[in-house]
Amino acid sequence: MSSLSQTSLDARSRAVDDHIRFETAHDLEALVRTFGADPEWHNKPSNDVLRGADAIRTFYGDVFAGFPDFWLDVRSRYVAADAMVVEGSFGGTHEHAWMGIAATGKKVSIPFCAVFTFTVDDRIHSEIVYYDRYTLLEQLGVIPNPPQP
Repeated sequence: MSSLSQTSLDARSRAVDDHIRFETAHDLEALVRTFGADPEWHNKPSNDVLRGADAIRTFYGDVFAGFPDFWLDVRSRYVAADAMVVEGSFGGTHEHAWMGIAATGKKVSIPFCAVFTFTVDDRIHSEIVYYDRYTLLEQLGVIPNPPQP
């Protein structure tokens, strides 16, 4: 593990704190500004990688439109020299079309884990998000719940 100055660690922690704060406030432009040059957003369940501020802005704008009460609850944070890991839950009520799925009116709550990497100037380079896509689709009623034994 490489060493990183306390100044850089503090700056990276602030960048992630700001990112989470702007995400929960649905402040789209401020959220996008937490990323540095050439940002990436990785949706691990689908293996999609969004590249660039415009793609990230569109993604979050669609989330906030589809789930107007979108929320994020961070429960743990782990800091390393080259990344920060955040875990918790996110959710909201599916009130408008999202990802091609017509509004269901259903509430969702899904655990997640996000790995943030950084630019040399301590801004967010990438957000790599892991969550259970199957459970999300189940909660939306798009796929049936499996029978319980």
